[in-house]
Amino acid sequence: MRNAPGTRPSRTRAPLPALVALLLVAAAEARADWRWEYNSPAPLFLDRSYVFGSPNRIRRQGDPDSPAPLLFEAQIAPNLFFPQLHNGHFRSKGGEWFLTAVLTPYIRLRMLNTDSNPVIPPSYVPKITLQVAHLRVLPGSRGEDGPGRGLALAANLTVGHYSNGQEGCFFANQEGTDPDCTPAQGELPLNELTGSFSTNFLRGELHARTAFAVEPDLDSAWLVGGGSFLELNTTIGPGGITEEQRRVYGDGNWGVSLLGERIWKQHRFRLECALSAPFGETPHRRATVSAEVAALPYWGAGFGLFARYVYGQDSYNILFLERANFWQFGLVFELSPGARLKAEDAETDADKRRPPGFR
Repeated sequence: MRNAPGTRPSRTRAPLPALVALLLVAAAEARADWRWEYNSPAPLFLDRSYVFGSPNRIRRQGDPDSPAPLLFEAQIAPNLFFPQLHNGHFRSKGGEWFLTAVLTPYIRLRMLNTDSNPVIPPSYVPKITLQVAHLRVLPGSRGEDGPGRGLALAANLTVGHYSNGQEGCFFANQEGTDPDCTPAQGELPLNELTGSFSTNFLRGELHARTAFAVEPDLDSAWLVGGGSFLELNTTIGPGGITEEQRRVYGDGNWGVSLLGERIWKQHRFRLECALSAPFGETPHRRATVSAEVAALPYWGAGFGLFARYVYGQDSYNILFLERANFWQFGLVFELSPGARLKAEDAETDADKRRPPGFR
């Protein structure tokens, strides 16, 4: 609010130099509480990698062999960590905080089991994720000599690009190459063989996971959790979504997931269900549901076996209008980000270990 004419400015406002000094002191104190983790960052709520087969066939509009049998499909999602910031400890009153930046060169590809074994246009989804996560012991835990409970919370903000690397026209009735296609206003069906698919997106995620009946040795526990996401397509930047693609593909996607996991002597057994759906698209597409079971033995060092059922819409780039009714069986990989051994990982430092599922 402005001062009345002839009056002096209010003296309740701190002088600018004092305010700057106060901020510098606060930043210095905060910096002293945070520490960098260079050796073994905690990989929480990030993408997994899969290699699998399916007895179900893949449908592609315009393919003379459609529906074609699948030889294999792979989802390659290595999470490349920048140095991770930590604050506190999960056993302390305020819990432990993480600030993480992760680069993921995510790729999906399918190889069809036909005469030439072609790899159809892959899905390229490079992205960078900024994560804020919190881990703490819940009230009521019995301490280090009895079963305990823990809570992990995280918020992910992801900026990414999604394309299939093709330059054909988006609709099957168009000729030329993208973006010089005729007629300018194409009509369905899509050009599912060589059509260009490209969008940039902004995605927000919220995750929660509770561990209970955590054994004192921190090698066995039950986990229950869930998550949600909202993804928005944007025209901003090279490769942004075009208006003709937005009309059919939609403004974005939303989804939720539920997870239950048993960890027994570091062997992991997981059940996860997910629901996702687009919005803003014409014609309307139905939601997609999936259920996945996985077993990851301790001696697998991060990989295991899984089975999944998917019903709804195909999620493979320009095939998004095709119906999905798939069984999938194969390997799942949840490898840690290149951890290095440290002296403080000795048995005398066992109290610094985090609960299972939160490492």
